[in-house]
Amino acid sequence: MEVLGENLWSWEQPQLITLIYVTVLLTIISVIVYFKVKKVKPDEVPTGVAFVAEQYVGLFNNEFQGITGGKIDRVGPYIFTLFTFLIVGNTSGLIALEPAVTSYTVSLTLGLISWIGIYVFGIIYQKLSFFKRYINPIELIGQFSPLISISFRIFGNIIGGTVIMYIIYWFTSYLWGFIPVIGEVNLLGMIIAPWLHMYFDIFDGLIQAYVFALLTGIYWTQEVNEGLEIKEAKEHKKQQVKDINKKQDKVVIA
Repeated sequence: MEVLGENLWSWEQPQLITLIYVTVLLTIISVIVYFKVKKVKPDEVPTGVAFVAEQYVGLFNNEFQGITGGKIDRVGPYIFTLFTFLIVGNTSGLIALEPAVTSYTVSLTLGLISWIGIYVFGIIYQKLSFFKRYINPIELIGQFSPLISISFRIFGNIIGGTVIMYIIYWFTSYLWGFIPVIGEVNLLGMIIAPWLHMYFDIFDGLIQAYVFALLTGIYWTQEVNEGLEIKEAKEHKKQQVKDINKKQDKVVIA
């Protein structure tokens, strides 16, 4: 039975527990918000949960529109979900859970989605012109830089804060342990840790979630902008050709 138990739980990782927690929590919140918002009439001012949800969505939407200029509105729900997922996941250390992105598998998976999205938007809006960049070998190597940058940034920052908190707890427990009787309870850590949690779990967690979602939006919008510029350049060239042809026709008639 012991061997069987070890086999059953050998797959367990702290980050997996966090992923389950985040998924369940966000599902519950989404259901509650849905029914609360559904009850709000069009001519009523939302209150309570509906009001908080409206303010949160409105704040995100204003920021999203400011960054993307409304050019990738179709993927707005995904980036909103990504941002919310990272906020809850990054702040899970407040309830003694391991942030999900401290597993590079999670960071890399989210980074891959953002990275692949670059090619999706590039091909959709730039067509065959998108592949011209690969003519330059240096540019070809640089195609992997967004993936490395976006995945390692959030992974390094969050895991760095987790390691520092572990060291703080260990060191304060070690020092406090020299005090007889009361040294069994790490009171020193209880005094110092909350302030550090405010920075590493709340401030840094929110910042990293914002930066990850921000970079995703910027990468995708950049490909759309380049596609629009290519389209405008082609239209401008066609117009120039038409103007030249008109001038030639006038000369022939004259």
